[in-house]
Amino acid sequence: MTAMAVETGQVSSSYLADGLLVQLHGELDESVVAEMRRVLLAPIPAECRDIVIDAGDVIDIDFSALAVVFAAWGWAEEHGARFLVSRTSAAFEDALETNGVIDDLPRLSDLSSASASPVIPFPRAATV
Repeated sequence: MTAMAVETGQVSSSYLADGLLVQLHGELDESVVAEMRRVLLAPIPAECRDIVIDAGDVIDIDFSALAVVFAAWGWAEEHGARFLVSRTSAAFEDALETNGVIDDLPRLSDLSSASASPVIPFPRAATV
C-alpha cells in the first residue's frame, strides 16, 4: 500500500491506494475553508473509491466549513466515490445538530459488517 501524507494546518490528508483519508483538526472557520476546499473538492483520481473524513479532533466548526464537508460529500458521489465520516468530536456533532443535519452524513459506523457466520459456497458438481 502506498501512502503520501500532506500536513496543512488544520487539514491533513493521506492518499492511499484506493482512497483518501482527510483529518480535520482544531477550530474550523473561514480561515481554513480555502484549504478544506483545496483538499476535499480536488479532482478525484480514478482509483479512489472511498473518501473518509476523521473529524474527531475538531474543537469548533462554523457553517462555512461545515458547508465544505457537505459539498465534498456531493462531489465524491458525483465522481463515483463513497464518502464516509469515521470519527466526530462533540463540537462537530453539536454543529450538525444546530444546523439540523445530525443524521444526514453517511457514517462509517453505519456500514453493515460481515455476517455472523461465514458464507460457504456449495461444492461444485463433478462433470464427466
